[in-house]
Amino acid sequence: MQNDTTRRAGTDIPRIRPIGRLARIVGAIIMTLFALDWLEAGMTWFGESSTPANLSVWLVTGLAVFYGLHQLPESGFGKPWGRRTVAVSGVALAFAAVAAISLNDGLWAPPLTTLLFWFDVGFLIAVAISYLVAVFLGTPGCEVGGLGELIRRLRGVPDPADHEAMWCIAGIHHLDQWEADRTRAKMR
Repeated sequence: MQNDTTRRAGTDIPRIRPIGRLARIVGAIIMTLFALDWLEAGMTWFGESSTPANLSVWLVTGLAVFYGLHQLPESGFGKPWGRRTVAVSGVALAFAAVAAISLNDGLWAPPLTTLLFWFDVGFLIAVAISYLVAVFLGTPGCEVGGLGELIRRLRGVPDPADHEAMWCIAGIHHLDQWEADRTRAKMR
């Protein structure tokens, strides 16, 4: 039963099953390819004046803020850490923006573009790693949930009693639930 569930604060929370593991391996591959694509395009592409019009840049940045700066620290270190990392990053971003304007007479320039580029690439790499961590730990829910659980395990901190798996934009949490329901139905 240890492979299927983990005891958390008196409740049994289903661990991921084979289809969920396969989905996460595919996710890790996709995120790695995205990160490599961004790295290949490099700062030259990211620094172009047309890049701010690229919706994918803002989508990745928004996801990185929500999942990487808010949900991951909150999951690994507790609720206040999500707000703290977003606040500190916002201050760093503001300083980078002021420096970009001061040094380059425009906002979309280094050091702002450099900071955003490496933040986004780092997020893509972290998600790929988190997918793989989730495969090995059996962490249900969102991609970054694997890293959150690893942080808690390394800190020796149990999951809180009201802990739920992180919501996942890709819908992988629905796959986990479907697979867990299917497994329970077979056991009846």
